[in-house]
Amino acid sequence: MLADLSLRDFAAAVAAKTSTPGGGSVAAYASTLGAALGAMAARYSEGPGCAESAAALDALRGRFLILVDRDTEAYSKVSTAYGLPKKTDEEKKARRAAIQAALVDAANVPLEGMRAVIEALKALEPLAMSCNKNLASDLASGALLLRAGLEGCGWNVRINASALADADRREDLDSEDARLRAECMRLTEAVLASAHRLVARPVNG
Repeated sequence: MLADLSLRDFAAAVAAKTSTPGGGSVAAYASTLGAALGAMAARYSEGPGCAESAAALDALRGRFLILVDRDTEAYSKVSTAYGLPKKTDEEKKARRAAIQAALVDAANVPLEGMRAVIEALKALEPLAMSCNKNLASDLASGALLLRAGLEGCGWNVRINASALADADRREDLDSEDARLRAECMRLTEAVLASAHRLVARPVNG
């Protein structure tokens, strides 16, 4: 399991000349770290909803870790499908069907990651209003890591969707990808604006 590797070993696995783990797994892990930073900021803050934000981000952190492995598993199925025999018409037909099924899964897994990032940013947004000033940089870094995670997942949605033969499914995936990216930008900017206000707040005493 990738999620059980040390940081050093995970980075080495990503850097290796292998198709997996790749960008989708890295994007999921970036989201994991973003949720973790947000949870830490929540635990150092006092105010309505801070404990709830920490709990929500902890749960999402677990979901992101699962997606680290699921993304690699999904892409491995794509690679396996492309490697199927294609000598006869029957083999070619079975190979095309297997590729298309694998591509759908390879698009849906990062799409799930994008949706989870939106949930995480929504948990950060109210926290930003009462965040401990000393944790402003962690709050901002968490939001930016979540945005990077969503963008990375989005690229994986788009590249897999682009190879789909089903035009309607491809259009649905592209539309949802665009909607989530726009929502992510709005939420991230709101959190960053709050972090800027925290940094600009005068120090008492």
